[in-house]
Amino acid sequence: MQLPTLKVIQSGKVLYLTQMTAEQLLSCSYTAEWDPDLGWDIENQGFQRTPVAKHYKAIGKFLADSTVPFIPTAALLSAEESSKGKIPFRASHEDPGFGTLDIQDGRHLLILDYQHRHRGLRYAIENLGAEQLKTFTMPVVIIADIPRYEEILQFYLINNKQRRIDTDLALALVQTLAESGVQEDELANLLGPGKRFRIRATRLTFKLAGRQSGPWAGRILPPHDNPPPGAVIKVKSFVDSLRPVVSPRASISQLEDDELLDVITDYWSALKEILPGAFKNPAQFQMQKTVGVFVFHRLLAQQIYPRCVDAGRPSKQRMRKILEPAANTYMTERFWATRGRASTYVGGSGFNELARLITGRL
Repeated sequence: MQLPTLKVIQSGKVLYLTQMTAEQLLSCSYTAEWDPDLGWDIENQGFQRTPVAKHYKAIGKFLADSTVPFIPTAALLSAEESSKGKIPFRASHEDPGFGTLDIQDGRHLLILDYQHRHRGLRYAIENLGAEQLKTFTMPVVIIADIPRYEEILQFYLINNKQRRIDTDLALALVQTLAESGVQEDELANLLGPGKRFRIRATRLTFKLAGRQSGPWAGRILPPHDNPPPGAVIKVKSFVDSLRPVVSPRASISQLEDDELLDVITDYWSALKEILPGAFKNPAQFQMQKTVGVFVFHRLLAQQIYPRCVDAGRPSKQRMRKILEPAANTYMTERFWATRGRASTYVGGSGFNELARLITGRL
C-alpha cells in the first residue's frame, strides 16, 4: 500500500500525514482493548476501552445512510517501528518533506484515536452492506515510533481530557504508565489537583485484586469487563476509599506495599470472621461496597492499626479483638444488609459519622 505522505518532525518524533480509504484503514489497523482473559495482568493488558456498540453502530448507520458522508477528523495511528521495523518512506527529489509511505502487506498499525469510527466503518460495510464506503477517504496521522507508555499516554490525554472515559479504565492506564516508568510528578499532573494519593492507592488496589485468595479475591470489578460472579465494587470506589490509608499523616502508610496489603487482608479477614454472612453473599450487603470500604478503611488508618501497634504487632486476632466491642451494634447482618441502616450513611459526611459511631463502641 503506497500512500502520498507529508513527513513532519515534531520534538524529534516523526509524523506521517497521509490519507487512506476505509478499506485500507480496516485492512492495516488494530486496537489494543482491555482483555478479560488477562485479568489484572497490567504489564500485558490492553489499555483501550471496550467500544460501545450503541456508539459505533450509530456512526456506522450515519455513514451508511448519508449520501455525502463527512468525517473531517484524522485517525491517529502508531507504526511501532521499534518492535515491528521501519515503514519505508521515499522522499521526492523536489522536497524531502514530501514522498511516498509504503505499508507492506500484513503490517498492522495501532489505532490510538479513531476506535469508534473505525468500528463504525466496519459495521457499515460488513453489517449494513454499505460497500460504497470502501472508497471513503479520511485523513490519517501516523506516529512512526514512540514507546508503549507514550502510546498509552496519548490515549489517556485524548480520551480523558477531551471526552471523559470510564474512571476505572483511566486508573488502569495510570497504573500501566506507572509500571512503564513514568515519573510520579507526571502521573500526579495527569490525575489533577488533590489526586496524587490515587497513584499508590491504584497500585495497591490492582495488587490486591490480583491476589488469588483472601476476602477481596474476585470482589473488585475489572475495568470494562462483564462483572464476574461475586464482584461487587468498582476500582474507583476502592481506590478512593484508601485515601486515609495512604495519607502520609497515617502511620500505616509507612509500610511497604506488600506488608500494607497483608495488613489490609488480615483486617478484612477479621471483619469476615465477625460477620461471615456479609462476605458469603456480598451482593446482599454493604460491607464490601462503597459504604463499607470507606468506613472501615478510615477506621483501619485512624483507630485499628495505631491501637494494634500500641499493643504489639498487628495481626488478624488482635484486630478482631479491637473490633468486637462494636460487633453487636454496628457489625450485624441487619445493619449491613442492602437496605439496612448502613445504607443511610452516604457521602463523606455520612462515612465520617458512621466511622465515629463505631469508634465510640471500640
